[in-house]
Amino acid sequence: MSRPKLLFVTRSRYWRPGNGEATRTAALIEALAAVCDLTVFFPERAEDSARACVEAAPHRYRLAAGNVDRPERAGVLAAMQSLCRQLAPDVVLLSRLQLDFLRRAVPPGVRRVMDTHDLVSDNAAARRREGADVPEPLEFAQEMAFLGQYDRVLLIQPDDHSRVAAALGERALCVPHPVLLPAQPVRPDSRVIGYAASQWVANRHGLQWFFDRVWPGLKGARLDLAGHIAACVADPLPPGVVRRGFVPDIADLWCGMDVAINPVRWGSGLKIKTVEALAAGLPLVTTREGARGLEDLAGHAFLCADDPAGFAAACQSLLDHPERRGALGAAAHAAARARFSPDACFGALFDWLQAV
Repeated sequence: MSRPKLLFVTRSRYWRPGNGEATRTAALIEALAAVCDLTVFFPERAEDSARACVEAAPHRYRLAAGNVDRPERAGVLAAMQSLCRQLAPDVVLLSRLQLDFLRRAVPPGVRRVMDTHDLVSDNAAARRREGADVPEPLEFAQEMAFLGQYDRVLLIQPDDHSRVAAALGERALCVPHPVLLPAQPVRPDSRVIGYAASQWVANRHGLQWFFDRVWPGLKGARLDLAGHIAACVADPLPPGVVRRGFVPDIADLWCGMDVAINPVRWGSGLKIKTVEALAAGLPLVTTREGARGLEDLAGHAFLCADDPAGFAAACQSLLDHPERRGALGAAAHAAARARFSPDACFGALFDWLQAV
């Protein structure tokens, strides 16, 4: 069976790990390269590390990068039209709705796919609830009008998928993010809370809420900050807080933690660090936003609380009772292996591509 020719367009510097969008994009590119004749179009200038990432990839693909740092839309559109003429792709996949303007460059007869990452309208609504700035004030009906122009729309979690499928039918595909990690051991005599995150503004907001409202009430704990979020906290650090910084290896990232947290207060889509913590078999305490798309696992594979007292009580209970950590972590690891294997995440997309 011939491999479909797919042109994947992204503005994510996916070769730089450390944030959810880059992690998701890199995983999808790796999966597509295994089953497609894949070209990735990155409209901006790419640094040398991008080429190194392509050369180290387990499956061959081509990276077509721009030659300026901040290209104008007209230039990106022209480059996209040129690539389509050169490659004659069977499928064009645009990563994020912000690239919808490139739909005009896709020739008639070529299948169009949008990878949403999350719903822009959900993000806008969540920002409004928390009093945050809303840079893209899109309503759900408006977003569906855009997405209705595509042959397939990829949704990263079940709730997003069910709502979009109600509007678009079989064109909506649920394509979560795959993560398989070894389970972390229970350390009965250790009491380390771990928070791994990027510098995304909602992560910074959630960490400040945790510092102000939760951390002062916890007893006998250490808090490790991993990822780029650590650089956002000014010195002197609060008592008991340790800055680990960026950890490039995902398995190493979750080592040395006894309880993981994700105190994010607003956002949309699937929280990649929530999935990674579950996949690492760590007992997790998060908010409703951090659990978005995984609500049915709350109380079984992780603990969920939105108020400071409830969040603190959940953390303290796990710190004080290693046997609870073990039971919750085992359930988390089992749930992640069932839901976030590559086959479970990419199977529906691969089936559709085989039929193109």
